[in-house]
Amino acid sequence: MFLNINIIAIIIGLMLFMFQLQLPNLVVETFSKVGSMMGPLAMIVIGMLIGDMDIKSIFVEKRTYIISFFRLIVFPLLMVVIFKLCGLSSLTHDADKILLITILAACAPPAATVTQFAQLYNKHPGYASIMNVMGVIFSILTMPLIIMIYQLL
Repeated sequence: MFLNINIIAIIIGLMLFMFQLQLPNLVVETFSKVGSMMGPLAMIVIGMLIGDMDIKSIFVEKRTYIISFFRLIVFPLLMVVIFKLCGLSSLTHDADKILLITILAACAPPAATVTQFAQLYNKHPGYASIMNVMGVIFSILTMPLIIMIYQLL
């Protein structure tokens, strides 16, 4: 588990933060440029997935409705309730904005990288594509709804 690249990156990031180490400007700029590519790259991948699929076949898979319901509605609403009940929004001056960003991340559709990894490791890439496309389509409705509920409470 500790040799997972994500865990290693988190540990390095924590060390840099704790010891207030600054990376060279070249490295910071490179990460910044790569980071600013991630949004458009994900949109291109999702667009390719949607363009390559028969839209009717997406909505036939019944299990994806349940997964999408929990992923896009139940868990984000649970987070909203927990945030409001715990009083986290009053911790700091910007706590509401920080919690809003957290909820936006929670109610966002699945990442396109899920489909890419499924393709890479040959683990049902078609099903992963269906989940991704369905999540993107449903999130057009669910994200504004979750944010509206968060702001009303």
